[in-house]
Amino acid sequence: MSVRQSVSLPAALLAVMLTAGTCLPAAGADAARGRILAMQLCSRCHVIGREQAAGGFVGPSFIGIATMPSTTGLALSVFLQNHHQRMPSLQLERDERDAIIDYILSLKADRPATR
Repeated sequence: MSVRQSVSLPAALLAVMLTAGTCLPAAGADAARGRILAMQLCSRCHVIGREQAAGGFVGPSFIGIATMPSTTGLALSVFLQNHHQRMPSLQLERDERDAIIDYILSLKADRPATR
């Protein structure tokens, strides 16, 4: 068995994606722009910011998404590029997707400390 054959396909694909930088949010995408896009595109179903808004939200809050241990830029990118049953199919440009991802990740980093 050659070295090439001993590497699993998922591991090889991940290595290629990480090396090429594909499917990863662009570093420095504007989180403020992401918040504006999220307000325009996502606020009917999700609580976007820290403030609780009135209404019947069917999706998780963006803070809830941000604080999940599995939430990474790559995971969000993959999620936003796939159709989900209770979510409209958004056709986002890469820079729009990256900005929304940066905004969501900024909520994780900006989370207030708890006792």
